[in-house]
Formats: sequence, C-alpha cells, structure tokens
Amino acid sequence: MTEAENSVSAGIGSDLKVASVAAMTPFIMGVAILLGWAWLDVFGVLLGIGGGIWWAVWWYKRNDDKFFPRDVAGGPYAITIVITVALLIFALATL
Repeated sequence: MTEAENSVSAGIGSDLKVASVAAMTPFIMGVAILLGWAWLDVFGVLLGIGGGIWWAVWWYKRNDDKFFPRDVAGGPYAITIVITVALLIFALATL
C-alpha cells in the first residue's frame, strides 16, 4: 500500500503527533488531579477533574469534533505541549 492509498494516515509526522497526544492525555489528567490534591485537598481534586475534562472538550472541539484526528492542527498541539510541560514543572516543584 502506498502513502497515497492510505486513507487513515496523513503521514508519519501526523501519526507521531497523534501518538504523543495519546500519551499526554492521561498524563495531563493525572497530574492535574495530583496537583489539585496536593494544593487544595478534595476541592483541588474536583478542580483537577474539571480542568482535565475542560481540556479534553477543548481539544475535541479544536480538531473538528475528533479526539484523535487524521491530521493534528499545529496550534492546539503546541498549546497541549505547553500545558503538559507546565504541569510537569509544577508537579516537580510541589512534590
């Protein structure tokens, strides 16, 4: 099968972006909840869950109502990387 015949993939770069979003999704959710618990106890957990759901809905809407689109848009992808790195830095600084 040639690249032109492949109707699922938009190329190796796009596939790697989608795979990285698949890896960042549970990380974002888990670290947001962990930080919420560390900072604000039960209320923080609720805020972390709310923030994770907000991000998931935002991502879904930014990619034409698809969570794992065929071709990932650059803007939302870059924002997701920034959110992931910021959460990692906050988690390392907190714990």
